[in-house]
Amino acid sequence: MAISKDYNVEVVKREVVLPAIVIQEHVLPLSNMDLTIPPICVYTFFCYEKPSQTSFASVLSNLKSSLSRAFVSCYAFAGRLVSHGVGDLQMVCNNKGAEFSEAYADTCLSQVEFYNPIAAIEGKLVPQLVNDSQGNGTPVFAVQVTQFSCGGIVVSCTFDHRIADSFSANMFLICWANLSRNEPIESISPSFMRSILVPRDPPNYCSEIDRMYMKVQPLPQSNMQIPQPALASRIYHLSANDIEKLQLSANQHGNNYTKLEAFSSYFWKLLIQAQRMEDTINCNIGIAVDGRSHLNEMGMPANYFGNAILVPFARARAGDIKKEPLSWSAKLIHDAIHSAANEECFRSLVDFIEISKPSLVFPSIYANKDEPSIVISSGLRFPLYEVDHGWGKPSLASYYLPYSPGYVMPSPSPYGDGSWIIYMNLLVDNINAIESHPNFILRLISPDLYGGQKSVYNSNY
Repeated sequence: MAISKDYNVEVVKREVVLPAIVIQEHVLPLSNMDLTIPPICVYTFFCYEKPSQTSFASVLSNLKSSLSRAFVSCYAFAGRLVSHGVGDLQMVCNNKGAEFSEAYADTCLSQVEFYNPIAAIEGKLVPQLVNDSQGNGTPVFAVQVTQFSCGGIVVSCTFDHRIADSFSANMFLICWANLSRNEPIESISPSFMRSILVPRDPPNYCSEIDRMYMKVQPLPQSNMQIPQPALASRIYHLSANDIEKLQLSANQHGNNYTKLEAFSSYFWKLLIQAQRMEDTINCNIGIAVDGRSHLNEMGMPANYFGNAILVPFARARAGDIKKEPLSWSAKLIHDAIHSAANEECFRSLVDFIEISKPSLVFPSIYANKDEPSIVISSGLRFPLYEVDHGWGKPSLASYYLPYSPGYVMPSPSPYGDGSWIIYMNLLVDNINAIESHPNFILRLISPDLYGGQKSVYNSNY
């Protein structure tokens, strides 16, 4: 398989964009659910064809101006995260702003193979969050805007996951884009209400949380380098026709499983078949569930800003997953989702975290390294292709999380035809195994997709 062609990116200017209106400095409490998130960043990038009606200088000026205005309602992203010890974090909303980098790449967009984002993006297109030199804490958001030799543009953003989940990040991105086009943002302005995630008195939790989450003792700080497994990231396309076939297969016995449940069942089975796992090995699949729709009766607004994700999981033996039809594993996944998709489960997690302090709390699916696990996090509700800053919609958009192996995120494709773009981060051996398996139906995205043509398939695949 061809890898991304090497190219160089030069950052020519860095500046800090401040909020257009200064708010009174205050501390935004992190909720208990924020405390389940490790110190990792979420990256997202948007590829745009060369603007036909405006210059790159005008693009930069408009992006900075609208970002400054976006910080007025999304003021957390202009603040700093301050640590007072393990598990003791504060989000200080202090108007310090975010770094905005201007960069240039010495190649054309169509020559960059974004299907391999570790090679194409890492160290080139995504900005890093650097500790404030004045001791004011760590920034939680940064932007890099890169112009390519063809005139194409990539806008990439970095978010601190402890402050915002992908839903919150996407809400901010849409707000920023609307302001770039001078359109209203009232319906998508974030809510920072934390009262809904306050523990009950006395706190208590259901048995499902005991299974889904675990206490973890904080590790002492160490300079020792811990060996990391070799990982590979890929971005694929899955056609609407293949999605429909997967759903029909999962529902062949009269069930009513969703497209996401059907795809998750397929991918779980594929991964186990491709790796030729022993039949007796237990395997896990987690599905990220958004709590916003399940806590609305208790007052959580749909535009809640923060982390509101719970990760239930299904477990089964590899042999059973391999031999049974998709409907069998789809039922396991469906049941796992519905065990968590309720108000009590989310409130129980908040209480469990409170009872567990000062221990940290993390999803149990990550606990047993001897049991192969994957997590599916759906981005299918995220309108990534509505992030239009006034010179056109992106030709490719994706999240990028190059951390733990076994992360998969489907999102809508730019075509609006029901097909998906699927980002995944797996062990290198797992990627090689699934791509060579006869049941593999995903196709690597093609440079033509974001270079101005219409094919999504990679001719080198």
